[in-house]
Amino acid sequence: MQSLGFVECDGLSGALVAADRMLKTANVKLEGIHQNMGIDWVTVKVSGDISAVSVAVETIKETMPKVYVTSTVLGSPAKGTDRLGNTDIALFLKKKDSAKEPPIKEEPVKEAKPASPTTPVEEAEKPVTDSTPSESATETSTKDSADADDGSDKNQDSQKATCNLCGDPKCPRKLGEPHKKCIHYKELKK
Repeated sequence: MQSLGFVECDGLSGALVAADRMLKTANVKLEGIHQNMGIDWVTVKVSGDISAVSVAVETIKETMPKVYVTSTVLGSPAKGTDRLGNTDIALFLKKKDSAKEPPIKEEPVKEAKPASPTTPVEEAEKPVTDSTPSESATETSTKDSADADDGSDKNQDSQKATCNLCGDPKCPRKLGEPHKKCIHYKELKK
């Protein structure tokens, strides 16, 4: 059986850097990265030959003192020791993702289908007239043009003047623009 090495690091990013450095320094295998409950420490677990694991752990002690919290090396661990503390972050995230996926798949498709009872109601709301289409179209266009004439006078009165020089709502000049843009500039200049 191979020996086990445990290094506790402060924070996940520090643990990832420590794991990378351990794997590059010695011939060890990464067994897992485990989140500790209640504190911000993360345990990096490696296995391999006793000398390789010892070198990997010592490397983190010496090169990363701000991240390093504590460590231990088990030269000949008892059976089952390798399974202690298996709360691997990668496995935990996979379980969370798989639990979230099923409810999302089918719900939007079912809601997108229109209900069939609304179609007859929309058709029933259309007014039925006895006049021919050409007569009703002529009457409607005449009424619309009369309303448009009345509305345009109201809109001109209700429009605010954007030009502070002439006060004319038809003037394209806005406050802060050059005076020359005012349509009454020449009259005002005199």
